[in-house]
Amino acid sequence: MSRRNRKLYRDTEDQKIGGVCSGLARYFDLDPLLVRVAFVAALVFGGGSLVAYILLWWLVDPAPEGYWADEDRADDRDDDAFPPPSIARDADEDADEDAA
Repeated sequence: MSRRNRKLYRDTEDQKIGGVCSGLARYFDLDPLLVRVAFVAALVFGGGSLVAYILLWWLVDPAPEGYWADEDRADDRDDDAFPPPSIARDADEDADEDAA
């Protein structure tokens, strides 16, 4: 699902504290661990991330029940529409062999 069709939610299914980092990670297609480490690093080196985390926890709604499952199914459908380049290349080579 493209980001244009998404809405930022807190991920209450994969939350450690409030689900903010996990929700941001899902929105931007990142690993939640990467976002959590970035928040902790910003906290250690500047402290502003604590205020940002609390504000996002307060402002961003939790995801509705089943939202992530629906989004994951939509992503799976999108992935099936466009095979990875290696698979497409293998299919082209097979077609060339059949033609010869």
